Amino acid sequence: VDGNYDDGKKYDFDLLVIGAGSGGIASARRAASYGAKVAVVEMGLLGGTCVNVGCVPKKVMWNAASISETLHDMHHYGFSGYESGAVRFDWGFIQRSRDAYIERLNDIYDRNMINSGVTRLTGKASLAQSDNDGVDDGGVKVIVTPIGNSGGGQQSDQLMQQQQQHQTIKAKHILLATGGYPEMPQGTDGSIPRHAISSDGFFELETLPRRAVVVGAGYIAVE
Repeated sequence: VDGNYDDGKKYDFDLLVIGAGSGGIASARRAASYGAKVAVVEMGLLGGTCVNVGCVPKKVMWNAASISETLHDMHHYGFSGYESGAVRFDWGFIQRSRDAYIERLNDIYDRNMINSGVTRLTGKASLAQSDNDGVDDGGVKVIVTPIGNSGGGQQSDQLMQQQQQHQTIKAKHILLATGGYPEMPQGTDGSIPRHAISSDGFFELETLPRRAVVVGAGYIAVE
């Protein structure tokens, strides 16, 4: 995207990125570095899967598990104390420390976008339908709707308020970088979603499960 190129048509942005994961933010910052006017739309935390529910928190928990395994095997190397119960593990402590670390990374991503001149739009993005007026004014229109507070008022009131606050953005180029979500099987009686979580849900656990069944043997399941 050449920020100096002018085709005679008016846009709010040269590039509008939908999704602020690793790919979306990297693309936005790179385009901005070339002089393009760029914005990113995101309704969740900055950094996407890797930062919030993937690589980064996984490594924290992986390190904790590795330490636990080492402590379990330490008697083979002349160390004692594990069997006596002197070693304790606080799930809440590692969870709070992990989440605080991720929050710091979210702030770093935010500052990097600001320093790169990228505009951040918080809300849910949807592609707007054509005006069907027979005039090709170029670009793509995107409706950005703020996410309402799920804890207040009736749902209908929230939707009405969101519709009043939405804004329409016109961009010359659109990058879809929304990522994806796992599809949870329902089971014969529809009970599976009530008793199962995805890898995202693992990081929301408040306590360490005594037992768990892992369905699948990909790298996420194994780790």
